Amino acid sequence: MSVHKWIDDLLDTLGIRRLRAWSPPSDADLARLTTTLGGELSDEYKYFLSLFGGVLLGDEDHVVKAPVGEPCPWGNLVTPEIFYPLLHGDPYSIEDQHQTYLGRLPRGVLPIADDPGGNQFCLDVAGAFPGTVWFWDHEQRWFRGRFLGSLEDASKELAAAGSDSRRYSVHDIIRGWARLHENSFDRPADYMGMYRIAPSFADFLRSLQKVPT
Repeated sequence: MSVHKWIDDLLDTLGIRRLRAWSPPSDADLARLTTTLGGELSDEYKYFLSLFGGVLLGDEDHVVKAPVGEPCPWGNLVTPEIFYPLLHGDPYSIEDQHQTYLGRLPRGVLPIADDPGGNQFCLDVAGAFPGTVWFWDHEQRWFRGRFLGSLEDASKELAAAGSDSRRYSVHDIIRGWARLHENSFDRPADYMGMYRIAPSFADFLRSLQKVPT
């Protein structure tokens, strides 16, 4: 019996809907991903990818939600929607999603699923908190609560510190401002706008709740 059979049993209880044709990733696919990230994937996550990439959890009468471990602007329960597969060339592939959010998520952090609003569930593979799972608010609402000025004011502050922010995106300005004030935060600046979900992918799976729609 597989040591990870509990994952099969859990997902069978939660409900699984496969959204597209799928094939399991090869060892070469997994090796390429770990090389890109600079760290090893957990055994539980590799097993999940090998069997359940590209799925939506829940059924016609239920959605699956995950509790957030700290105050979050999206509430104390968030909804993972599509778990990305590892299919080279697929637009929903983890590798493509990693490229999409490169520079917006911390280095070494992998988006593994989205929510209906476009926020991301993330696995820290080789960042500041290896193994942990996070929820990333793509609208960076934390900034509104911390900064009383405008984006223009933040841009001017970056310029005064020696950064040419004229071609910065909104996200670049927010992240740059956070780096200027990193000592006032409880986590690295690049993790601002991210909310702790679980200490490991296995704990994340075990935390999932089936909620009637």
